[in-house]
Amino acid sequence: MIVRVRALILVLGLLGLEIAHAAPAPPCDNCTLDVPERKTAMPLLVVLHGDHETAAAAVARWRAPALSRGWAILGITCPEKQGCRMGQWYMWNPKASWIENFVAAVESQIQIDPEHIYLVGWSGGSTYIGMRAHEWTRFAAVVFHGGGRKPATRTCPENVGAYFLMASSNYFLKYTKRLSDYWRGCKQDRVWDFQSDVRNHEAEGRLLDEAKANEILDWLAPHARKPKPPRHRKRT
Repeated sequence: MIVRVRALILVLGLLGLEIAHAAPAPPCDNCTLDVPERKTAMPLLVVLHGDHETAAAAVARWRAPALSRGWAILGITCPEKQGCRMGQWYMWNPKASWIENFVAAVESQIQIDPEHIYLVGWSGGSTYIGMRAHEWTRFAAVVFHGGGRKPATRTCPENVGAYFLMASSNYFLKYTKRLSDYWRGCKQDRVWDFQSDVRNHEAEGRLLDEAKANEILDWLAPHARKPKPPRHRKRT
């Protein structure tokens, strides 16, 4: 049987036909993973949803623009079975490494460009990203859409750009402004994209249409996280 299978693979190859491979699986329950048709290492966009929202709904805002430029997209769900209630990332508040372990799981399945991995959040997802701002080690830049809160420390993020998409109607705007000031004080790249004529939080969510998503992805693309050079011990 093994000989027959190998012979079939050889024939398909000679005929120039591609052999179908199983699609890569999402690394967590109720998570999503979309991968473009690409044979080289690709950027990865990691998406965190808002309160009472699914990973699939949050990813939908980014899917078409990201896939069209050859980026993979991972949507992570805040797990109710592990204590996350109502999808509230900021209340469950896992360590940054909990998120970054899923990045590693994706890297074990497909070729990801390690210098071009980005983290975006909507509403409560953004709030959580800000609370752990100083802990992120894998992301070249992050996006705060409709939320954000500074961490309870003066420790700065290291080589992490930040894009803020906010509206005047956001009830927690003052907290996101403090996060933006923290980013500026840390001398990290930062964009404050503020919209004043927005009536409510739902309308703030709709600010992220396809055109705005492409604009933000254009901003993210040049940001690269270079690996730290190895430390050399001093000779004594």
